[in-house]
Amino acid sequence: METKKLTAFVFQGGGAFGAYEYGAFKALWEEGIRPDIVTGVSIGAVNAAVVAGCRNNDPPAALDELWKRFSAVPMPGLPEGLHHLLSLPFNPGMYYTNPGLFFSPLTQTHYAVTTLLEKTLNDLIDWDKLNQGPMHFAVTATNIETGLLEMFANFNVADEEAPGPIKPPPIHALHILASGALPPGFPMVEIDNHYYWDGGLFDNTPLKPAFKALNNHKDSANITYDRSVYVFALFPHQGLVPKNMLEVNNRKMSIAFETKMGYDQKLYRKINDMRQFAYEVDRILPSDSPLRHHPGFQDLLSYQPVPPPIVIELTETYSLRELALVPGTDFTHQTIQQRCDTGYRIAKQLVK
Repeated sequence: METKKLTAFVFQGGGAFGAYEYGAFKALWEEGIRPDIVTGVSIGAVNAAVVAGCRNNDPPAALDELWKRFSAVPMPGLPEGLHHLLSLPFNPGMYYTNPGLFFSPLTQTHYAVTTLLEKTLNDLIDWDKLNQGPMHFAVTATNIETGLLEMFANFNVADEEAPGPIKPPPIHALHILASGALPPGFPMVEIDNHYYWDGGLFDNTPLKPAFKALNNHKDSANITYDRSVYVFALFPHQGLVPKNMLEVNNRKMSIAFETKMGYDQKLYRKINDMRQFAYEVDRILPSDSPLRHHPGFQDLLSYQPVPPPIVIELTETYSLRELALVPGTDFTHQTIQQRCDTGYRIAKQLVK
């Protein structure tokens, strides 16, 4: 029997904190850990899309180019603390201030325009490669009207309300923009007459799409899969009780963006237990038992083993100037490089 490795990378959202993911990815790549599946949300969707669809067939180099475009150029003679403030209204590879704010601010729904990010994505990504290549890819976004999370993927997924798999429509830049449309900073994105915001509002750790992709690869009598899942975690799961308003805001964001991952991990452990139970029942059931044809029983038998995620915690102490505004907004060149180096170091230590 042949055994094949099957590896998924899960990229969280977190604005400028995504530079940690960039560094951590480089470290894993150098260690020979290659993803077969990449999922992401918000800035993680951007990183994931570049990994899956980069034109140069060199994901680390493509991420390097991406984060160079995102890095605000320092202004000579300007005090260090002011670089972050000046980068807020404009990022050369991502956004600029919404002109409508100056003419009719009360009628606007966003502070920034993301056409620069769309250009960056189109420059770096071959969409045919992303949609038709061997790497499974998925991002998530929140449907504003339904309040539900939707997945955009390049692989077939089973529809829970209809028989058989559904062939997904092609993914393009708008799907990535939708996944990262965090209000009120960025504009909602229209796709096929539906409007979307950032998928991180619903779930900042897109584990479910990764497990759907893993489950598409079935073990058989001839082949088994050695599955692994790496989660790039940008917010601390545990933290101290806040002592001031800055710490309150920081801890609030960490709880909002990180804690659902714990529930997902418990859910998939439960699925593993139920799947194992179903296999034991299947082993002792009479061949003519009607239970074998029960849809719920067949569904349990169809699940593949779900590995416990390997969580790479990529957080450190954030600068006071960033906490005083909005965490994840410091795109200055120095901070981006520091976070890349930190992510690289943490990932190297984990896999050594």
